Amino acid sequence: MMRVDCRGVSTEGLADSEQIRVASDCYIKNGYAILDNILPEAKIAALHVEFQKLYRDYLDDVERDDSVEVGKSRFLMHIRLCDGFGDPMVYANPYVLALVRKVLGADAILEAFGAVVSLPGSAPQHVHADGPALFNSEISSLLPSHALTFALPLIEMNETHGSTAIWAGSQRWAKHKEDVPSEVPTIPVGSGMMWDFRTYHSGTPNRSNQARPMIYMTYARPWFRDPVNFWKEGQRRLMFGAGFVESLTDDTRPLFSQMLRIAPGSEAEKTG
Repeated sequence: MMRVDCRGVSTEGLADSEQIRVASDCYIKNGYAILDNILPEAKIAALHVEFQKLYRDYLDDVERDDSVEVGKSRFLMHIRLCDGFGDPMVYANPYVLALVRKVLGADAILEAFGAVVSLPGSAPQHVHADGPALFNSEISSLLPSHALTFALPLIEMNETHGSTAIWAGSQRWAKHKEDVPSEVPTIPVGSGMMWDFRTYHSGTPNRSNQARPMIYMTYARPWFRDPVNFWKEGQRRLMFGAGFVESLTDDTRPLFSQMLRIAPGSEAEKTG
């Protein structure tokens, strides 16, 4: 299992750095990449406190109008881009964004932003890919990546809290191979894992007594929309806090090009 340590790596010229080249090669070959030390532990701790304050109602073991149960005691939910979660170091982290643009192109978008919360006692999740094949033919597995998920845990992903089991190389499979073992990485606080939308994976049980929130970001080529995970009327792919759009820079604004075609100031622009 290859990991790329970003500690101390300058963000200047990052796209051409050895670390991003290695991470890109790993992603293309194995369908996933792990980026270590992309954020300070104190920043993640503050996000965890913020999550518990703002989203404590989502820590009950019940599906809400704007959340989806994705396994026993495991829920997918939205996170509003504001306060700590609206910090570009989170949604447009330079190490993550350099890798995203390496594999998806310079015009990649942030298609969705939210969390998957694994509650105490959550069972092993079903093995799945995040989306179906683009085309109903064998060529789908041979195509370049069209979308990916980046997971940023707010507490360590490990054997106790639960992690994400992943099948290396499975982005090239026509279907899941049950005889191939998975890899189950430990992802420390301040690190994250990225996987191709076609890569087979599964959340592992949470054996602890605390919820495990994992912030997820779906990045995609600008023409792609997730056709599977947003089927309820109350769900939102992106939600913006007050002043968020105005705070975007020339580098981060293209991530929201699919949203900012809406007239500035409209309610749709703010809520996604």
